[in-house]
Amino acid sequence: MDKIDFRQIKKLPPEEKIKVLKRIEDELNKLIETRRKETEENNKEIAEAEELLKEAKNEFRVLEEIQLPELKKVEIEKLFRPKEEKDEGLEGIAAKAPIAELAERQARIDELSRKPMEELYNAVIGMRKDIEKTGVETLYHQEKTEEISEAIYEKRKAMENKEYNPTAKARHMMTAAEEMMENYL
Repeated sequence: MDKIDFRQIKKLPPEEKIKVLKRIEDELNKLIETRRKETEENNKEIAEAEELLKEAKNEFRVLEEIQLPELKKVEIEKLFRPKEEKDEGLEGIAAKAPIAELAERQARIDELSRKPMEELYNAVIGMRKDIEKTGVETLYHQEKTEEISEAIYEKRKAMENKEYNPTAKARHMMTAAEEMMENYL
């Protein structure tokens, strides 16, 4: 808006002064409202930028924690053991496990698979910190890791069947949790 010359307005007759001042007041109110809206939009953009920056920092922190897995040597003798030895492996143990215990375990996995991905991710990080702090991986950690891993697998199957549509952040956490469990737990 241009500068207002009030000296010129003072010279006008009273009725003209009122009309001119009303027009100026309207224009100033419009200008104020326009500037207020611009300020609100700028504040929203700043808040969005800060949120994106926070997300980017979190992504960077997660990526720093994830390392490439080490390749493990495959022992061919173990792959071709006689059938009697294999029966005492995981398949033999699973066949002997009580059905009620398996049903309880499956119920825990189903419950975990319905939890938000962020909660599963935080559980994995918590177990990893426990193990790093004590230097000992307990049977509880191993079982919980297996259950979370299976719960994430269930989530992935639901994604494939289009029954579950996670956010980009949840998908990233899913992948990060899987990699942490594979590399550290």
